[in-house]
Amino acid sequence: MKKSPLLFGFLLASALISQPAPSCAQSRKTAKSIPPAPLPSSISHAKKAYILDGQTTSQYFTKNGNQLAFDTLYAELKSWGRFELADSPTAADVVIELQYRPYSSGSTSYGVFNPSSNTVQTYNADSAGADFALVIYDAASKQQLWSRSDACGFARLPANQRKEVVKSVERLVESLRSRMQP
Repeated sequence: MKKSPLLFGFLLASALISQPAPSCAQSRKTAKSIPPAPLPSSISHAKKAYILDGQTTSQYFTKNGNQLAFDTLYAELKSWGRFELADSPTAADVVIELQYRPYSSGSTSYGVFNPSSNTVQTYNADSAGADFALVIYDAASKQQLWSRSDACGFARLPANQRKEVVKSVERLVESLRSRMQP
């Protein structure tokens, strides 16, 4: 019996249609359902760490943050007790660098109406912020092993800027801490 190409195409299409299609609900993943990737063994087995006050790309906005951020990192790592803090990179297993990355997202113009003079005074406000990054290197090979960044919250007042700097560095250390949990 000779089979027609039309019949073969119909049978193939029927077979494909009858197969259950994967539902979208099965393929969707959420942040909670994805397990964290393990840290490199160089980090998880490290005993000694050297902390480095990393490079800053600009001096803008650092008057209220950079040194405070490094001091906060030192205090957080010291109180955690996971690493013995070394006094040089050659005496350490890993180097933990705190990088400070200020950025500017431009400026915003706005006007304020003065009813007594019937005029509008215009002002410009610069929008600036910063990211902190915790970068871990192998002390011997100097290869980057892991990094995490955190956007420092925006604050106008210097006291609030300092609070945001401390919170940002605390979040970075907590991120490392949670990754190192078994």
